[in-house]
Amino acid sequence: MTPPKTSPKALRKESDSMGTMNVPADRYYGAQTARSLHHFDIAHDTMPIPLIHAFGHLKRACALANQELGFLTKEKADLIVRAAAEVAEGKLDDHFPLRIWQTGSGTQTNMNVNEVISNRAIELAGGVMGSKKPVHPNDDVNMSQSSNDTFPTAMHLAAVAELKKSLLPSVRQLRDAIDKKAKEFKDLIKIGRTHLMDAVPMTLGQEFSGYVA
Repeated sequence: MTPPKTSPKALRKESDSMGTMNVPADRYYGAQTARSLHHFDIAHDTMPIPLIHAFGHLKRACALANQELGFLTKEKADLIVRAAAEVAEGKLDDHFPLRIWQTGSGTQTNMNVNEVISNRAIELAGGVMGSKKPVHPNDDVNMSQSSNDTFPTAMHLAAVAELKKSLLPSVRQLRDAIDKKAKEFKDLIKIGRTHLMDAVPMTLGQEFSGYVA
């Protein structure tokens, strides 16, 4: 999802407690993200996308919890849930430009997520981006949260997701490849080694089967 196309130089004003920043009109992020881009214009190492997707799941869960506790209206919660789901599904990846180089607790990335969800929710409600109405990035999207909690939680979620998606399939593929070699080498005799010394004969297949185990 992307806001309506505008000219390359089109900007809008976004403000927070620290002042006003110009933001590209076709981006969902706000003042804190723009300020971080300005102050930490270092290299091109952006935050890993799996972390951003994890933040989407986290913000969705927080909105539902805040609604259940009576702190957030159903209308606001529904908008946040819809926007957060788009973040989690990777539909808004282009709106997360921040570098890994930022202040300690990941506050800027947490706010980048809050701002994107807020403005996307506002757009879904037919409002004006940057108005913070009906969904405020801090008061609503970040309700009852701190970057000291959200960032490590998102890291854990991202790690588990990548473990399941990438690491475990790769480990299984490696195991199967070694198992195939163990069968291929089952008749190839070699000398076993113990403490760098020759030992009893064994097959190369037996040696590879140990790696499989």
